[in-house]
Amino acid sequence: MAHQAVKPYSFLMYFLAIITSFFVGLTYASIVEAGKGQMLAGGAIVFGYGVIGAFLGLIIAIFITVKTNRKLIIKLNLFLALAIVAFFSYYTIKYQKLQKVKEKEKLEQENQRQEKRLKKNLTAPVMEAKPNHDKEISSINYIRAKQLAMLNKKADFSQDNSEMGLGMFSPNMYENKTLYFYGNINYEKTINDHTPYDSITFRFDKYNNIEIATAPSWLVPMHLKLDYGILSFKVKTIIRDFIEVEVNTTNGQSSYVSPSQGTVQFWPEFLLQVHSIEFLNPETQEAKSRPFEYSDRVNIAFKIMQPIAIKQDWILVALKDNNYHKVGTGWVKWRENGKLLVRYSFLS
Repeated sequence: MAHQAVKPYSFLMYFLAIITSFFVGLTYASIVEAGKGQMLAGGAIVFGYGVIGAFLGLIIAIFITVKTNRKLIIKLNLFLALAIVAFFSYYTIKYQKLQKVKEKEKLEQENQRQEKRLKKNLTAPVMEAKPNHDKEISSINYIRAKQLAMLNKKADFSQDNSEMGLGMFSPNMYENKTLYFYGNINYEKTINDHTPYDSITFRFDKYNNIEIATAPSWLVPMHLKLDYGILSFKVKTIIRDFIEVEVNTTNGQSSYVSPSQGTVQFWPEFLLQVHSIEFLNPETQEAKSRPFEYSDRVNIAFKIMQPIAIKQDWILVALKDNNYHKVGTGWVKWRENGKLLVRYSFLS
C-alpha cells in the first residue's frame, strides 16, 4: 500500500499530524515544566518540544499511510482535526486567562506607583485618613470626608444655569478605591508620565456600604448621593488620556482624571437615565407637540416629565400626573447656547 503515501488524503493526514503533534509537544513541555526559570530561553525550549513532536508525528503518519487502508486514514484525519480544534480552544482560553492576569498585575503595579507618587508629593496633613484623638482635629482629609458625608445626606441634585459641559463622569468606586486628580498636564504625554497631586479615597462601612474615607478640602462634586451609588463630576474636556472635570461647583475649579477610573456619559445618554426632568423657567417654557420651536403647545395638564428619547436640542418626554399615570407625550427643549434648560432628578 505504499502508493497510498502520495494520495491527497494522506497528505492531509501529514498536515494534520504535524499540527496535532506540535500541540502535543507543547503540552508535554508544559507538564514537565520545560524551560521553567530559563528566562528568554524558556520560550525557545518549549517551542523546540513542539517541533520535535511535529517531526515525530510526521514520521508516524507516513508509517500509518504505508501500512493501513484508505478508510482508516480518513477516520484518523477526522480524529486529528477534532484534536486540533480541542488543542486550539484550550490554548486560546489559556492565553486569554494569562492576559487577564497580566492586565490585573499591571493595573495593581500602576496603582502602587501612583500611590507612591501621591505620598511623595502630598503634605502630611492631607495624607491623613483618620482623626488624631490626641488633638482636637488634625486631619484635613478626615474633616472633609465628614463634610462630604453631610452633603451626601442633604443632596437634592439641584442644578443652576451655568455652562453645561459635555456630560458627567462617575468614578467606579467599587473597583477603584482611589480616584486620582492631576493638574498641569502635558497633552502629548500619557497618564503614566504624570504625577497626581491629590485624590479621593473610598471604603466600605460596617454595613458594606460605600463611603468616602478621605477627600481634598476643595472637593465639591456636582452630585453626591453615595447611599444610591451616585457620585458625578461635570465633564469639561475630553482628551486622549485624560478627562477634565469640574471638582468644585462653587468656584468652577477643575482637575484631570483618568478615563479608566470611571464612566463618561454625554448629556443625551445621561438624561435618558434620570428619573425625571422639569423646566428651569416654568413660566416661559412649555412642552411641544413636535421638536420645533414654533410647533403647537401640548394642552394637557401634567406634573411629571420622564425622558424617552433625545433628538438634537429636544427631548421627548412622557407626561404624567401626580399618580404617575401617563397622560400624553411632548417635546421639551433641553439645551440652548451651551446651557441646560431643564433640571433633572435621579430619584422619584
